[in-house]
Formats: sequence, structure tokens, C-alpha cells
Amino acid sequence: MGKRGPRKQPTVLRLLRGNPGGRGKNLDEPVPPIGKIVAPKHVQGDALEKWNELVAKLTAMSLMTVADTDTLARYCVYYEQWLKYADQVRRGMDVFIIKDDAGKVRYIQSTPAATMFVKLGAAMLRIEQEFGLTPSARAGLSVTSKKESDPLDEWLTNKA
Repeated sequence: MGKRGPRKQPTVLRLLRGNPGGRGKNLDEPVPPIGKIVAPKHVQGDALEKWNELVAKLTAMSLMTVADTDTLARYCVYYEQWLKYADQVRRGMDVFIIKDDAGKVRYIQSTPAATMFVKLGAAMLRIEQEFGLTPSARAGLSVTSKKESDPLDEWLTNKA
């Protein structure tokens, strides 16, 4: 049986949200290195374009680390497949119409393309929520603007 209750959030996200529950900080939480973020070799084509777009966004939000590369790579490969199925669904390949011998419609069934389109969309949404890439995932975040450091303020602070 898995752990009970809601999943724990990374301390950095809890701090950005202002820690509304007032829970203590996990001071022993592992902090993965930022490092150089490089796309795995299997991320190519549309997936690589999405990778480059998201790495720029996530790095700017300070949410991307070396430890996140496999998860982001999985998302980008899902995205590439999702585009393929989206094109098929857009071209009307979303349902099979099953008719009887008289030509009367017996039932309508989803195609594998439509099923995969929905499943990949759900899987992608879960990953997007983990990275704070949806409006609701960001709703509780509060980011303080980075002001430029003033050398005089720093010197005065260090002297005190």
C-alpha cells in the first residue's frame, strides 16, 4: 500500500506558495544540482523542439535541474506522439462506424488513435502539473521579483 494523504511538495514550491499550512521545512531534502541541462539522445524532432522550449521556461522559473531530465524527456516524447494522434483525430480518424448488413449504424467505437490521444493528454497533464506548467499548478505560487543587488546595501549588511 502506498503512502496516505496528498503527495509531498518540494520545499522550494512550498516556499514559493508561502507555506500556507505552516508546516516545518524539510532541511534534509535532497537538492539536485542545476548543472548543464542536455537533452537525451532519443529526444529528436518535435520532441527536441518542445524540450528546448520547456528547458528555457523551466530554467527561468528555477524549476529545472539535472535530476529532472528524464521526466522532461518523457514528457517531450509523449508530446511528439500526442501531436501525431492529434493530427489523426483532426482528420476524422477518431471513430469507427460499425454498420450491419443492411447498412444501418449498429454502434460507433473510438479508434486507437483517439484512445491514445486522450491517454497521452492525461499523462502529459500529470507531468505538466509536476513542473508547474498549468495555471492551477501556478495559482498558489508567489514569486518575489529579483531586484538588482546594490553594492552599498551589501556592504552595509555585511558591516552590521
